[in-house]
Amino acid sequence: MRKALVLVAVLGLVGAVSADTITLFWSTTGISTTSPLLYSTALTNFQPVYEAPTPIPSNELDAGTYDLFLWGQFQPSWDGYQIYGLDLLWDATSDATVGSNVSYRQRVGAFKRWDGTLPILLDGVMAAVTAAGIAWDHGANRLMEDATGAFLIGAAHVTGTEGQILDIKLDTRPGGVGKGIACRDADQVDIPDPTVIPAHLLFIPEPLSILLVLTGMLLRRR
Repeated sequence: MRKALVLVAVLGLVGAVSADTITLFWSTTGISTTSPLLYSTALTNFQPVYEAPTPIPSNELDAGTYDLFLWGQFQPSWDGYQIYGLDLLWDATSDATVGSNVSYRQRVGAFKRWDGTLPILLDGVMAAVTAAGIAWDHGANRLMEDATGAFLIGAAHVTGTEGQILDIKLDTRPGGVGKGIACRDADQVDIPDPTVIPAHLLFIPEPLSILLVLTGMLLRRR
């Protein structure tokens, strides 16, 4: 019963906006796309197939189907900080098609990222009571956190057509629906709700489509 109460306390996260900022972003790398662990929901070690982030230039991709990875970025001064509660939400502006998606639970030895036994989707609630959460730790027990302060959250199989958008943001909906975020610093002192900048991606026409349109325009002008 006490653990259940602690979980409720951890996830009662919404409050005043802080000057502190965490940035979410999409990447084309995160977990090897040839690995069977790509969309695994298991509590296992993902590090053997972990790949550092490759942010998408200008937050634009050609229309098509991709395996994309959601990352976050700590501020440069946040070494040793920890996220111990996180709740994300697909933004209402998102009209790209999202298929398989997962938030990685991860485990290395006795260290695990999130509590619970069920799979967690990217827009699910992630809580760490006995777990480590997302901690910017440069030691051997780092759970998919990059030395730059970037941290891998999960993956999504996405299809986007021209002009479609893929946005995910912190869930802070009123009425107790959105749990938001819970952070603490290196001294284990809670940080009042940092601002979380959404991950944004726009799908643009494929280069061949642009070429065909330009060719058609030239032919019509003759």
